Amino acid sequence: MSLKSLLATLLVIICLPMDGVAGKLYKWVDDEGHTHYSDKIPPSDARRARTHLDERGVTVDKVDAAKTPEQIRQEAEEARLRREQERLAEKQRAEDRVLLRTFRTTDDIEMARDGQIQAVDTYIRVTQSNIKRLKNTLTEMQQNAAEIELSGQAVSASYLKDIDTKRLALKESYQSIVDREREKNRIRQSFAADLKRFRELKKLAQTNDPQQEANQSFIDALQNVYNCSQHDNCTQAWQKAKAYVRANSTMQVNMEGENILMTSAPFENDDISITVSRIQDKKTNQTLIFMDLQCKETNQGAALCARGEKVLRIKKGFQGALGGNGETPLSPTGVEIASPNE
Repeated sequence: MSLKSLLATLLVIICLPMDGVAGKLYKWVDDEGHTHYSDKIPPSDARRARTHLDERGVTVDKVDAAKTPEQIRQEAEEARLRREQERLAEKQRAEDRVLLRTFRTTDDIEMARDGQIQAVDTYIRVTQSNIKRLKNTLTEMQQNAAEIELSGQAVSASYLKDIDTKRLALKESYQSIVDREREKNRIRQSFAADLKRFRELKKLAQTNDPQQEANQSFIDALQNVYNCSQHDNCTQAWQKAKAYVRANSTMQVNMEGENILMTSAPFENDDISITVSRIQDKKTNQTLIFMDLQCKETNQGAALCARGEKVLRIKKGFQGALGGNGETPLSPTGVEIASPNE
């Protein structure tokens, strides 16, 4: 405190009644920087920061300025964020304890992941078998309907309804495969996060980004599924899909409807039957075009569909053949992602 301020303080103290001095002398600064001393705080300055002085002019207490509504809201938000951070930190600690109790090594995590994926793959294989049976049944029913018409008779409404029912079941089977592939990706992503965190906790070296690898596995698995982003683009893409079938299948088209085009079943070991179907994705309500390849049910046919160069080329080229007008391929979550050609 400067000599001038000290003298002013002493003068105020001397002038005040002695019975009203102790602990009741206040000092504060106004907006213009002027220092005030008084035994009473004016209402206009009641919210200001101030100090309490004793009879000797020594500070005995300090009162901070009253907070503004904005400061109160900001402090409440900061407190909320701190509580949320503490909650998340405790949640992470609890998850870490479970992770370390459940798995002893990274091999344990990978084995658990592979077991869950294998269970989903089994479901997909069963669905694929059902698809083959449905396609064979549809082919027979379509041929029967054609023979009835050639004989000059009308195909009954109930029989046509049965054909439509089988077509709907086929589309639902395709949707089921898409859903199961999404489920596999969720499993991969979840275990990828566990592997990364486990290595952090155990101070082990990190490998390549497992989550990115999981996404790539999903994209590779559904090279035969195309996501239309807009109705006009989807209409154009559907025409391209049908042209793609005719250009790549070794079999003749034996069924064509508004939302399906199917070629005949494979006859020789090197035959490739292709079906494309427009389905409505139940998760995103977007239109998907699903391409299904079928080979003859022999060892040679199975090898062709599994790793044949021509089949791999057909699958790899499907999305590119339909794209080029702003459409995007299917993402693991159903949300659109950038096309690999962009």
